[in-house]
Amino acid sequence: MHGAESARSFAANVPLHAAAMLRLAAALIGPAEAEDAVQEASMRAWQAWPTLRNLDAVRPWLLQITLNVCRQWRRGLKGQQQAQMRSLPEENDAQHLHLLVTIEEDPGTSNNTGALDLRAAINALPNDLRAIVVLRFYAGLDATEIGAILNIPSGTVRSRLHRAMAQMRERLQPPDLAGATHPEMEGRS
Repeated sequence: MHGAESARSFAANVPLHAAAMLRLAAALIGPAEAEDAVQEASMRAWQAWPTLRNLDAVRPWLLQITLNVCRQWRRGLKGQQQAQMRSLPEENDAQHLHLLVTIEEDPGTSNNTGALDLRAAINALPNDLRAIVVLRFYAGLDATEIGAILNIPSGTVRSRLHRAMAQMRERLQPPDLAGATHPEMEGRS
């Protein structure tokens, strides 16, 4: 593509995926920094736009750029501690541990204690598992798309997602249930 054609193509395609980029960034670094991260990711995408060969791959390509920006911010001055103290955006999907997220305008209006617990559970995951959880539930990608972004097989994505969900369930389990024993297990040692 040449100059004006490339600019029109970029302007026609990137805004279609801005909401997914914003959800991904909010999940990784917090809602307060998400817009800035998406702006930076969009700038990087604009600079690399001529290298994109397949417009059908624009969504995973943009999400990969957003993921990379957020990873750099987490390692850098933005800091992991700052992200851990921010509440997650409002949850919508009870079936998946309330992980499908939309951005809310006023984070003070939601149950921030539960959101902070969820953020802590996500942040406690190892980086490889955290990325998969965020790409699946915040960006809405399937195992094949996540595998393409992370350069791993879709089967690996599914097994890591299963492991991540088990770790999060354990971390989010109420304290009174954590030490509870099952009656059928008593007396066995």
